[in-house]
Amino acid sequence: MKKVFFSLLTFSALMTSCQSRSALTVNVVNPLDADRADETVEVSWSLIQERIGGVEPQDVAVLNGRGERLLSQVLYRGQPQPQSLIFQVSVPAQGSAAYVVKRGKTAAKLSDCKLSARLAPERMDDFAWENNRIAYRMYGPALMKVDGPSNGIDVWCKRTESLVVDKWYEADLSGKASYHQDHGEGLDGYKVGRTLGCGALAPYVNNQLTLGNNFVTSKILDSGLVRVSFELIYAPLDVAGTPVVEVRRISLDANSQLSCISEMFINAGDMEVAAGIVLKNNKAPATVATADPNYKPLLAPDKGYVTYAEQADALKSDTTNNGVIYTAIIFPFGVMNNAKLEGNHLLATGSYKANEPFTYYSGAGWSKAVTGEGVLRFPTEKLWQEYIASEALKLKNPLKLSFK
Repeated sequence: MKKVFFSLLTFSALMTSCQSRSALTVNVVNPLDADRADETVEVSWSLIQERIGGVEPQDVAVLNGRGERLLSQVLYRGQPQPQSLIFQVSVPAQGSAAYVVKRGKTAAKLSDCKLSARLAPERMDDFAWENNRIAYRMYGPALMKVDGPSNGIDVWCKRTESLVVDKWYEADLSGKASYHQDHGEGLDGYKVGRTLGCGALAPYVNNQLTLGNNFVTSKILDSGLVRVSFELIYAPLDVAGTPVVEVRRISLDANSQLSCISEMFINAGDMEVAAGIVLKNNKAPATVATADPNYKPLLAPDKGYVTYAEQADALKSDTTNNGVIYTAIIFPFGVMNNAKLEGNHLLATGSYKANEPFTYYSGAGWSKAVTGEGVLRFPTEKLWQEYIASEALKLKNPLKLSFK
């Protein structure tokens, strides 16, 4: 009889253990007095394995409080093994929300794909990335042989939530339609030239900005329903007499205007760096003295961000008003040393520590961009500045996660 009782206890303990390992509850707390929507949270893969032993990356589902399956993604960060799980949450002001991670399938359909990142060898080695709101690109080795060096960030404005990069490249290269004209979905109305464009980073040693060349190699790190990320590596650059190799890691989440950029400068010591936004006038890079007086930069280094606005470019034969492009740089709170206008840039400066990544955010918006409901997203510069202020505040006050 004692043996039977012991066996029942053992069976009960095993059942309890199995049940405790069947799911992971993620409680998300919002410390701010403002609602937060479509914000990405991350759970380590080791914790998921601990709670849901032996689960495979393709067999993980995330459910919200109503039991609805959410889009989620396992991150690899270029490694062979899973590193973490990400998904997007919405949490009310000063409130909380619970999410359950369990065995199952995500609710993904092909139409849910809101992200893309790829090398475009057909367009002289551009590297382009986009989400449902905005698109960006950087220039590769083939273009450098033709146009010279340009390692700033370009902006493609979108008025659709559909992916456009492949479609626009095909139409432009075939001569069907130029992506420098708005055919109903948006356009490339941004000129980079020999500048940092929309928020690229460069060494800033002895008050001297050292612009790099086009990237040499590219590598996709992650591509999924929540985030795309990739790595660009540059040829050695002379920085105050030292050959330095720049490594850029860039990611973009669904439903965001901002890319997260993490920079390493191999063989560099501690030094000052600067992220920059090119100043404009008459569709071309300008100087501080000649920049368009209609658009005044906003410098808020104490809050960790700077913003700028400019009239979107148009082809010489095109008299269309292509609206206003808004740009911004956000440094995590306390990281921005200074912000200033210098040369043909609005610069945000910070301190790079040797062998440590320097991480910040840059991005753009457009006065003609619309939401999925057809409402203008940023009809005024003030709304763009409010968006950036809100994003900077969120970085300062991240969502708090607890697990059970």
